[in-house]
Amino acid sequence: MRRYLYASVIDDVGIAATAWASALLMANLFTTQRQRMSLMVPTLLCFLLGNIVSGPLADWAERLGAAALAEWRWRLVITARAIETVALSFLVGIVATGTPTVARIAPYMMVTAFMKTALRPTRIAFEVDLLERTAPQLDADGQPLLDEHGQPRDFKPHLLPYGALTSALRSAAAVIGVLLGGSLMKAAHQAYWPLFAFDVLTNLVFVAIIVRACRPAVDVLPPTVRAVPARVGLFSGFVRSLRDGLRFLFAREQRPLLALMFGSLLVELVSEAYDGKMVVKQVLHGTDEHLRHAYLVWLLVSMVPLLALPTLARAMGSLGRVFLALMVADGVAIACAGRIACTPVVASIAPFALVLGIDHALTVSATSLVDVAANSASSAGMRGRIAATYAFFVLVGDIVVEMLASVWSEAIGIAPMLVRLGAAQVVIVAIVAALGGRRLWNYGLRTAHPLAGSDVSTTREASAPVRA
Repeated sequence: MRRYLYASVIDDVGIAATAWASALLMANLFTTQRQRMSLMVPTLLCFLLGNIVSGPLADWAERLGAAALAEWRWRLVITARAIETVALSFLVGIVATGTPTVARIAPYMMVTAFMKTALRPTRIAFEVDLLERTAPQLDADGQPLLDEHGQPRDFKPHLLPYGALTSALRSAAAVIGVLLGGSLMKAAHQAYWPLFAFDVLTNLVFVAIIVRACRPAVDVLPPTVRAVPARVGLFSGFVRSLRDGLRFLFAREQRPLLALMFGSLLVELVSEAYDGKMVVKQVLHGTDEHLRHAYLVWLLVSMVPLLALPTLARAMGSLGRVFLALMVADGVAIACAGRIACTPVVASIAPFALVLGIDHALTVSATSLVDVAANSASSAGMRGRIAATYAFFVLVGDIVVEMLASVWSEAIGIAPMLVRLGAAQVVIVAIVAALGGRRLWNYGLRTAHPLAGSDVSTTREASAPVRA
């Protein structure tokens, strides 16, 4: 896991190099919500296609045992990043040979969208597999919880710290990249391609480290167990994955988790309806420097919850009430940002950026808690299907939201639309809280020992032991 973290840090260096170039490229391409929709809808359809294969891919080797499953995911992570690197190389060629347009970058966006979604559950499950220390989960009465196979359900105490650490490092890389963005673009003579070419190089280093240093330990398995999994039909595999995920989430004991994931879905859909960068450039008439400063504020404010890790860790015991509170506050922040943007002047950029940054921070906090809850609610073999099921509904909803937001923003304007979206989120969260009742309010992850107390936590072999 440490070496995987080192590889991720090197990957973040590539993110830093392209953070501002990527943001500026997209902000200059999107002049209206309809033009944004023209690229996002095909991209979301590729996301959806990737989602169809994501669940079966992530859990395909489950029948071969936990260690074989971890190696299967390791191979997929490597393959996916290699394909993404090839696609990024094509983007370098595109931006180096002419002015970027929506039509020219669309193929790259569609290919990378498919790969990211197809392998997202695999990446999530693989990172969980890499963590070895576990502690048994308990219910509110102190009794052990069981997974879908009737086995004791384990919680990985380092899952939240690791997720927060990698997110903080990624955010820090983006902050540094945006902070130095003007200088980097100047050094590249205002050309995008040298920065994206550097990102290709860091991708290659990332892949090399994963290949050499992060392979699961499978030497204890009999040779016959290492066989390639049997083929499963694409559509039948997706249907089975979706069915398994829904069956698991709709089980009576998982209803609070289902409510939390529905709330997280709501956040995803609201976020898809608008683009803060487009608001700064096209609604508030900001310059590139105004946009860079606003983007920097969003990144810095979004890092606050990641730095408040101890508080988030303690919140896991009362996850339900914390999540509901965060989502109500997030809806209020979105409505306030929309109200500020109703005054389309440059002076509105600073307060708009600050309030929208608070929205991002609240979103990061809430989704981080839900991700940990979802990854801790099942055995290793089910995690991919849960992630794929959730992603399927997110993507279908995002496609609908993109089309509706285009029509809605043209009818009443983007800023008034934000006000109404924020208010709608508050109302829907209140309905979810009422339907969830006491079980949702008291829902949390409890273990036999404190999350941070590694010296007293129960330690045992994880489902996928990994060489240090």
